[in-house]
Amino acid sequence: MDSAAAVSLLLRWVHLLAAIAALGGLAFARFGLVPALAELDASTRERIHEAIRRRWLPWVIGAITLLLASGLANFLIFNARVRADPDFWGATWMRDTSYHALFGAKFLIAMVMFYFASALVGRGAGTQWVRNDRARWLTVTLALGLVVVLISGWMRQLHTGPNTPSATVRSIAR
Repeated sequence: MDSAAAVSLLLRWVHLLAAIAALGGLAFARFGLVPALAELDASTRERIHEAIRRRWLPWVIGAITLLLASGLANFLIFNARVRADPDFWGATWMRDTSYHALFGAKFLIAMVMFYFASALVGRGAGTQWVRNDRARWLTVTLALGLVVVLISGWMRQLHTGPNTPSATVRSIAR
């Protein structure tokens, strides 16, 4: 594996692991933590939320940072790869597949998701309305994350194709 392929693989791993951590935390909070805390009195609930917030906030900030950095790098690397080989990709592949439009939609939805994820672990007065209805905004944030994952899978499919074995794999398997 050459160094460019190794960097691409590392960036993909970073992106996937950050997404797994962020979405897993949201799913746990929405379907495990919030329902369990509903059984407790308000004072206990708030103490637990504050203790969790202090510990989870760095993970949220880290995941958002890694997703933005690795996502941008992946996008720029892939764009460069497509532009460098128009004979393989075709001169209008990006336009024909709506790749940039999909990336734009994914990015904008992710920004909204990052806002809500930050608001859920924040403590500012301006985002208190999000924390006042945690279950609702956790559901919304998780749904936005699911949409981002679905768009990502669609974009990946555009340039990798269906999961069918190549001629090389078929010849080895025989």
